[in-house]
Amino acid sequence: MAPVATPPPLAAPEQVAVRPDYDAIVEAKLRESAAENALAMSPTAAEQKQTEFNDQNYVARQPDNILESRHILSRAGQPSTERRAADRPTGSATATFDWRDARRQRSRWKTRYEYHNGVIDTGSFCRNYRRGSIEYRTCRKGARAWLAERCGDGTRLASAQQRMYCHAHSGFRL
Repeated sequence: MAPVATPPPLAAPEQVAVRPDYDAIVEAKLRESAAENALAMSPTAAEQKQTEFNDQNYVARQPDNILESRHILSRAGQPSTERRAADRPTGSATATFDWRDARRQRSRWKTRYEYHNGVIDTGSFCRNYRRGSIEYRTCRKGARAWLAERCGDGTRLASAQQRMYCHAHSGFRL
């Protein structure tokens, strides 16, 4: 008899590791996050910026900053502002000052200025010179230095007149 060929024993089936499709997973996650962001970014109807303005869609808004005004009642013992203004000096005066320019040339200037209710009119300085001339500009520089000298260092404002000079110096424009 002929030997019967027996088939070789069947080997156990191999486990084939199925790898996940990472590209598909990443794309799905990206689609999900994009959809979430689109929902979060889309403004609601109340948050949308108004781009059309007319009488039908006008909505009045409350004022942003509101502060109560303080009503200061005048006291009987305090003088009124009209009377205090009358107490302040009004008139004109003459100023004579020296000015040393950048080339160390010294010059002496004499000018009149006016003051009203304790405030010096800085535009009244050097009116005796033609506006825009070199003499006028040099006189104005000297007047500013003169006001600074009359004001002092500004730490002690002893009198109303000194305050008047300091105020004029701080607002003086050439």
